[in-house]
Formats: sequence, structure tokens, C-alpha cells
Amino acid sequence: MNTENLERFFYWINERHAIYRKKVIGDPPPYTKDKILQEYKFTNPFRENDKVTIWMRQNWTNPNHNKPDGEIIFNCCLFRMVGTTEFAEAHGWASKWDPEYTKQLIAERLAKKLRTFTGAYIITNQGLKLPKGEVVVDHFLTPIWESKEKLAEIATNTQSLQALHHAMSAYRGWGGGGFMSYEVVTDLNYTRILDEATDRFTWANAGPGAKRGLNRLYDRPLTKGLTAVQSNIEMKKVLDIAQGTRNVVSIENVDMRTIEHSLCEWDKYERVRLGQGTPRSKYDAHLNSLLNYNKTLEGPVA
Repeated sequence: MNTENLERFFYWINERHAIYRKKVIGDPPPYTKDKILQEYKFTNPFRENDKVTIWMRQNWTNPNHNKPDGEIIFNCCLFRMVGTTEFAEAHGWASKWDPEYTKQLIAERLAKKLRTFTGAYIITNQGLKLPKGEVVVDHFLTPIWESKEKLAEIATNTQSLQALHHAMSAYRGWGGGGFMSYEVVTDLNYTRILDEATDRFTWANAGPGAKRGLNRLYDRPLTKGLTAVQSNIEMKKVLDIAQGTRNVVSIENVDMRTIEHSLCEWDKYERVRLGQGTPRSKYDAHLNSLLNYNKTLEGPVA
């Protein structure tokens, strides 16, 4: 592992998290002297500090924490498959599943050009020549509703993020690289269902960006393929170093998800620094200020 690159990686985590902390306490911009972080948008190192995740916990999962396990799992899937707080507010929590209602709501909102699907990630139709709402509801969500008790049993019996991720990835719309099922099991890690998961510090689902980040750390070609096993071994090594030093903020909150996600964002940062490309989103410190919403913030200032 390249020590200099590892220090740059830890620098990114610290500096990006420092921006978050300054926004939370109400400091005015600029929040950093780093020109790249001033100009381009990078997400928080800690998933629990993401604005959508905070909203989801406060308005979606926490108020419904006593609902049946399968119901909670399904509603995390519903939230993430569409991905916007605006849609979640309009739709409401699903204690019963009415596919026709959900499809109609999606169609109406899209027709009115109301924000419905997230732009943070892309939900494809996977070759199905149908309206997106029908694909998402009939082919991606309904099978999860029908299997929610089975998935809940797996979560309860294993207390493993990886085991539930593996089970969910077998369903259409949740497999492939496992990105969507990874989002859901991460959400469930903040609920009573998987808040005591035994593999929080030993497993993560490394996506393409995280693998490029690992290749940077190890001075390998960026396109070199990595197996899931190798990715986990290398991410665990980085986590062990982070936990054994003071180079990373809030040591108790750094887990494998933090490392995996930060590797992806750091890869974007390095692309800018090295002149290899730029992220798609510019950063506007004033538009992204937390000054107007940090009064409702109850998530950890990690």
C-alpha cells in the first residue's frame, strides 16, 4: 500500500467531514481552503450524515420502528428504489401494498414534472419496455413485498449485513453489482433489525468507485479488476489502520461502509487533482448550507 496515497485518503475524510461539522454549527462559507472541495460536490464520508438519510431516519424508519420486520425492510426498499423525500412524503409508509396506487402516484408526479426519482443514482428498466413506474413497482418492489417475511427471517437469524445483501441481490432490480441492496442493508443497520450486525466492521460491498480507490492506494492500474474477497481484505486493512491511528475523525464511527464510500468519493477527488476528469456536480456553498435545516438535525455529528 502506498503510504502517501493512504495519507491523502485520510486527508480527504478529515477535510470533507470538517466541512460538514462547520455547516452544522452554522459557520459561514467557505468551509475549506481546499480548492477542489470548494468547487465540486462530494458526499459525506459518514452515510448517517447524508441529508436524505437523516430525513429517512427521522420521518420514515424511526417513527415506524415498532412495525413488523418485513414491513420495515420493504419500506426501506420502497424509499430507496424511488429515492426522494418528496415522493416518500406524498406516498407515505406502506403497511399494506397497493401497487396500482403507487404506479398511479408515480405517473401523476412525472406528468406534472414533480420531483419523483432521485438523480443520485440511476434505476434502469433492465431491458423491460414499460414505463419506469411499472418496472419499479411490478418487477422490483412487489417481489420484495411478497418475500418480506423470508428476508426478515434471514436478517434476524444471521444478524449479517452480507447475508441479507446476498439474499436481496437475487431479486430483479436489486442484484447486478448489488448497489441497491447495499443501500437498503445500510439503512437497516440504523434500525433495530440490523443495528447489532456482526459484520459492520468486516464487510462492505465495494462498488466500481471504491475499487478504483483501492487501486489508487495500491498503485495499480485503475481498471484492474478486484474480486469481492480481495476488496474486503484490502478495505479491512485500511479500516484497521484508521482505527489504530488518529488520522481519521470519530474513530468509533468509522466502519467498513465509511471506508468503502469514502474510497469512491476520494477517487473522484483524485481524478480532479491529477487532471483525469471532474465530478458531474459543482458545489454551491450557499445552496448547500445546513443553516436552514440543522435545527431539525438529530443525527450524530460524527
